Amino acid sequence: MKFPSIVSLTLLGFTVTNAFTTISTNNKAVFQQSSSSALFVESETFYRAVECAEGRVSCELKELDKLATELEEFVGCTYEQDSSEETCKKEIQDRMDLAEILRLRIELQLRLDYLKSGNLFADDVKKEHDTEERKQFKESLIANREKSAGSDLGLW
Repeated sequence: MKFPSIVSLTLLGFTVTNAFTTISTNNKAVFQQSSSSALFVESETFYRAVECAEGRVSCELKELDKLATELEEFVGCTYEQDSSEETCKKEIQDRMDLAEILRLRIELQLRLDYLKSGNLFADDVKKEHDTEERKQFKESLIANREKSAGSDLGLW
């Protein structure tokens, strides 16, 4: 029996959905048997998901979403299917954690894009900083002009 729970966040017109599925069949973990070719494709997808989650490669938002969805929809164990039930459950939970990291990367990128392009507070802070920096530079120039003629190098 599956017990899904879904959380959605809409930011800048892009919806991020987190779906968690708890799988329970009389308290036994569900295993998925795969052919070797299907396992290779899954392995490549899983590897790409790990690379994107760790930030070792640049991944587009759509790819992050696709990878997270594939991780969330995958049923059972792949690597720990010959291990104990507890180990299989840990693999499933860790895979869901990886999907969550991918979803968080999507959210972070959307927020950073907004920060760079339309965040009123950030724009105001930068303007104030630039104004203050120009003011200090101007004061420094005036102070240097007002010094007596001659070298400040202390050579004479």
